[in-house]
Amino acid sequence: MMLLPLALLAFLLRPEPNDAAQILGLFQHPGKSHFDFFRPMFLALVERGHNISMYSYFPLEKPVANYTDYVFQGMPLLTDIVDLRNFESEWKPLGLPFKVPTYFMLHEWGLRSCKVALNSPLIAQLLKSPIRYDVILLEHFSNDCMAAVAHLLNAPVIALSSCAIMPWHYKRMGSPFINPIMPMNFLPYTDEMSLIDRLNNFFHFHTVNTLYNTITQPATDALIGQRFGPGLPPINEIVKNTSLMLINQHYALTGPRPYAPNVIEVGGLQVGPIKPLPQHLLDLLDRSPNGVIYISWGSMVNSNTLPAAKRMALFQSISQLKEYNFVMRWKSLESLEDNKPSNLYSFDWLPQRDLLCHPKVRAFISHGGLLGTTEAVHCGVPMLVTPFYGDQFLNSGAVKQRGFGVIVDFRDFDTNHITRGLRIILDKKFAERVRRSSEAFRQRPIPPIELATWWIEHVIENGGAPHIQSEARHINWIVYNSIDVLLFWLGILFLLFVALWKLIKIFKTAFCRGKISRDTKTKTQ
Repeated sequence: MMLLPLALLAFLLRPEPNDAAQILGLFQHPGKSHFDFFRPMFLALVERGHNISMYSYFPLEKPVANYTDYVFQGMPLLTDIVDLRNFESEWKPLGLPFKVPTYFMLHEWGLRSCKVALNSPLIAQLLKSPIRYDVILLEHFSNDCMAAVAHLLNAPVIALSSCAIMPWHYKRMGSPFINPIMPMNFLPYTDEMSLIDRLNNFFHFHTVNTLYNTITQPATDALIGQRFGPGLPPINEIVKNTSLMLINQHYALTGPRPYAPNVIEVGGLQVGPIKPLPQHLLDLLDRSPNGVIYISWGSMVNSNTLPAAKRMALFQSISQLKEYNFVMRWKSLESLEDNKPSNLYSFDWLPQRDLLCHPKVRAFISHGGLLGTTEAVHCGVPMLVTPFYGDQFLNSGAVKQRGFGVIVDFRDFDTNHITRGLRIILDKKFAERVRRSSEAFRQRPIPPIELATWWIEHVIENGGAPHIQSEARHINWIVYNSIDVLLFWLGILFLLFVALWKLIKIFKTAFCRGKISRDTKTKTQ
């Protein structure tokens, strides 16, 4: 019984590393929410005495010792770019979700960002630098071009993912995919799927994986060849040398998953110590005796593109709940001042994590983005989620299944559905269940940020940690799925069946001959 507390104590009191490691970060994706998840890891490593060279679109606002930013130029940041009008109509063949087009959106983003990053003078300077790196951190998302740069630098690679791992990540990590319990990223399923759901899940997983292998990876190889010339291995071989993958998942929200030992769940590590709220928000909370409801659709959605009918439906729902004040991240809402409810307060920016954990926040209207979802789960705030694209459907399915909130689909985003959903999650019994359930997400033997730094240092200290890498990375599909073994035993069964059939035929022939012989003898007598 004393083993776990002693192990925890040993971990928390572990000494600072004797030698500062040289750590390189390569993050070509211009998505702010992704980098917001990664940054606490980098700062924790700096606090541990390591040196970080960070290539990204997101420099620190204030310089930190041993952390050097190299800022990519040439790509617009993915903030306030998503037009909600694009999601008003959705094609659902046979009434089933069809999310394959999401792959093409990611493919386009990935190729554009890779082309800019690979041809950046920063990469040319990096490859000429005499610094030898102990480990390279990069994002595994929609493209793997930075893995080629890591290959040229000849250092162990750790992959980071701000969402559930994509279909094309399982093979490279040697991690199993089990269709009945592991929903594909773009679908609203959980680990409890019907036969139809499992069929659709199987179709999406293998279709998107095949598209990535046959379209994205050859296109990436072409970009790499243009930049570095011939001679590099194909990118699908380079990525198999990834030592470790840290992912923004946790079983308390998304359900248990049978990942390989080198895929580690660190969901919620961005949830740091709570900070004081700005005075204007504190004043608003003080003026809200029944509490406030927080609304945010993330950094990528442009709230001004919410269709007029749906905007009015939201405003009417807010007006019907006058006992609550609503706080929303919405730029330029002043232009709608004539229709804006008196209990709605809009801001260009809000400190989401600190606001969600304030005791007066009663509910969260969200798009199902994973950072906001994990922060709401951590703080025990019930959610009304309306997913628009990507993994938001997967996250929303988990929220509903685990009892953290309700879903209002975008096609149903009207006054009736919004108000009814809010009444459900504002019920005291529902809110209390959410608060109790959130304890399973918060209670861990090691805080996720410390777990992440431990694994990164483990890879550094063990030269890439080859002992945690699965041989399944290098096995082809036929061997991995034991198709050859199955065919062998089917062949044996077939031969046994043929032998048995021939044996029966021989016995039948012999029996018939014996019977004829006996009948002949009887007649001659």
